[in-house]
Amino acid sequence: MNIMPSNFEVLNLALDLKILQPQILHTEQISSTNTYFLQHHSYPNGTVLLADYQTGGKGRHGRMWHSPPEQALLFSVLLTERCNRAFLHVYTFLAAVAVFEGLEMLGGGAFKLDLKWPNDVLLEGHKLCGILVQNRLVGNEMSQIVIGIGINVNQPANFFIGELSQGTSLNIALGRKLDRVEVLKQVLVGLDHWLFILGDSGEIAIFNRWKALCSSIGKRVLVNDGRQIYTGIFKDLSNQGGLVLETGGHCRVFYAADVTLTKETSDVGCN
Repeated sequence: MNIMPSNFEVLNLALDLKILQPQILHTEQISSTNTYFLQHHSYPNGTVLLADYQTGGKGRHGRMWHSPPEQALLFSVLLTERCNRAFLHVYTFLAAVAVFEGLEMLGGGAFKLDLKWPNDVLLEGHKLCGILVQNRLVGNEMSQIVIGIGINVNQPANFFIGELSQGTSLNIALGRKLDRVEVLKQVLVGLDHWLFILGDSGEIAIFNRWKALCSSIGKRVLVNDGRQIYTGIFKDLSNQGGLVLETGGHCRVFYAADVTLTKETSDVGCN
């Protein structure tokens, strides 16, 4: 069993949850909440670790996640039960749906959210949230899954300059600072709901909900796989979460590891 570090505290969120633990771990600073759970994996299924600041937080392709202390919502969820029931990629789409729905409830229609394949939540076209799902293998079996989520909450507009110019925050959208724990509560309720749905009904429900929330489905998009740029219609998700692109009279499937997506300025309906 892991001994909880002295710089951790326990917060009781008093939420009615089926999968996640309502008592979460909190620390002011850590290298990475994902890395901690991958290295310390004896906590109960559904444990949540929240950090005010990460010195080594990362997103896809090892990109650094930058945020001043106590400005972003940075947390990870540890799953240790039924990890082999679904493919790892499903949890990325599940988390995106949960974040979308939780923040939509929080905003009350004050802003427009969208999903960008494969792992971003957008607010008014700018990046609000990134998701990184990782796993630990024992032999050929997944023994644990860690869902890492970073949401821009209270950063001011002057934070998003240079390489961060495509980002935004809830503070900018709403014109006020928010209590990050209250934001966390909304997202955890959504995560808990969709984790229960995944266990009860399988991944199809997750994919269908994600597609319903993604405005790019049926639209013309650009896909850059690092070697070539393709243009076509974003037709669907594959059974493994790949982007199905209709281009040149046939379909290509792209995966998260080597694809970036940019919507073109003119949209074309799906045939």
